[in-house]
Amino acid sequence: MSRLRPGTIYLLHQTSQALRSRLEHAFRGLGVTGIQYTILGLLDAHAGLSSAELSRRFFVTPQTMNQIVAGMTQRGLIARASSPSNRRILEMTLTEVGRDLLARCELIADSVETEALSLLPEPQLTQMRATLRLLLQQLRMCAQGPGEELRAPGAPGQDLRATIQARPALQRSAPGRGSDE
Repeated sequence: MSRLRPGTIYLLHQTSQALRSRLEHAFRGLGVTGIQYTILGLLDAHAGLSSAELSRRFFVTPQTMNQIVAGMTQRGLIARASSPSNRRILEMTLTEVGRDLLARCELIADSVETEALSLLPEPQLTQMRATLRLLLQQLRMCAQGPGEELRAPGAPGQDLRATIQARPALQRSAPGRGSDE
C-alpha cells in the first residue's frame, strides 16, 4: 500500500486543532477551555468519576488532570468527595454552577459543530461519527506506555492493524449526542 499524503493522522490532528481553536475562541467569554467543557459534560453524564479516570480518558498525566480539576473546584464548578468504597479516591460531581455553565457551553458547542460540519450530508456525518467512535474505542483499549507499539488487547505480539483489518464492517447506529459515547 502506498503512503497517503497528507497522512490521516496529520489530517485528524489538524482538524482537531482547528475545531479546538474555534471552540476555545467561542468559550472565551465564559472563561472555559475545551477540556473543562468536556469534563463538565462527562461529569454530567457519569457522576462520580475520579481525577485518575479523567486523566486516562484524556490521555494526560494525573498531575495535569489534578491541576485542571483543582481550578474547576476552586471556581465552584465541581465538588469532590471521598468514595464510599475507597476513601483515598475522590469522586467528582457537578455543582449547580457547573450545570449552568455546561448548559451555556452546550449552546455554543452546538453552534460551532453545526457550522463546522454543515457541508457534510447526514449519512456521511453519521458514518464519520461511527468510525471515529470505533477508532477512539480501539485506541483506548490498546493504549500503551510511551514508546511502545500498540498491541491488540489480550494478544501479545499481534499487530493492531491485523486486529482492525480482521474486524467485521462497522455496525451502523443512530448518531447520538455526547462527548464520546
